[in-house]
Amino acid sequence: MSPKSGSNSTLTELSSQLATAVEVAANSVVAIHARRRIPSSGIVWRDGVIVSASHTVRRDDEIPVTLPNGDSTVATLAGRDSATDLIALRIQGGGGGGGGGAKSHTAPKADPSSLRVGSLVLAVGRPGKNVSASFGIVSAVGDGWRTWQGARIDRVLRLDLSVYDGFSGGPLVDASGAVVGLNNSALARGTPMALPANAVDRILDELLERGHVRRPFIGVAVQPVALSASLVKQHGLRNDGGLLILSIAESSPAEKAGILLGDVLLEADGQTLSRPDDLLDALSGVANNAAVSLKVLRGGTIKTVSVTPADRGEEE
Repeated sequence: MSPKSGSNSTLTELSSQLATAVEVAANSVVAIHARRRIPSSGIVWRDGVIVSASHTVRRDDEIPVTLPNGDSTVATLAGRDSATDLIALRIQGGGGGGGGGAKSHTAPKADPSSLRVGSLVLAVGRPGKNVSASFGIVSAVGDGWRTWQGARIDRVLRLDLSVYDGFSGGPLVDASGAVVGLNNSALARGTPMALPANAVDRILDELLERGHVRRPFIGVAVQPVALSASLVKQHGLRNDGGLLILSIAESSPAEKAGILLGDVLLEADGQTLSRPDDLLDALSGVANNAAVSLKVLRGGTIKTVSVTPADRGEEE
């Protein structure tokens, strides 16, 4: 066999493997008819449960869905999380006479931690009756990232492929067709990204339990500020920075607790605060209906203020 024929054989095998991967993934990809123009894509993630990108599903009840076998059914809203742009829908069975309910379409999944920069992946969508696919690579793997709406994602996958119109909410799959993430073109304002499968599972658990993801907040806008060396020494502070309160939402937990404009937040439950992310991280660890203890610098003196955060997710 000549080198050229061997190369052709390798490419043919790769092409066949990728086509098979799309066929495997297509068995769990649905079309969701909940916006104008073309449908969006969704994944049968668990028995009777579909996940998709929240921004593509613009109604909350009687949501028409076309299953992979062509049957039609109606989904109901189980929950949304706008901060991670994830929506969960519930369906009953598989619709008309074709049989093969939702359980038979549940997506096979793979561990996304095996993905590296340069890993070959496929984005699969069903922006209509038939399935479509896009081929590319993982261009970056982030260890930790906060969405523009404040949700922290432990790991995020940036993609070098096309997420065509109607693909958001569909699966990112590996060469075997197993789902490693959920594609989204809006999560990072236009950059193709995928929410890893384990993050989808974690968010989905909360959506199915309470209909939203709990996100504690106290209702303040803050800005990092540096503290003078003399102030740090005078009060024996552990950090030379804090968070200056710029605004306080009306009737917010912070206002009710007596936080004032111009206060500088130094610590939250003993955790030093240097960046706005530090405050968000500290609040995320506060139990439901529990209070957080804030160390505050006010007019040159140190005060401790107890604040019970509200649940932003409940207000969405």
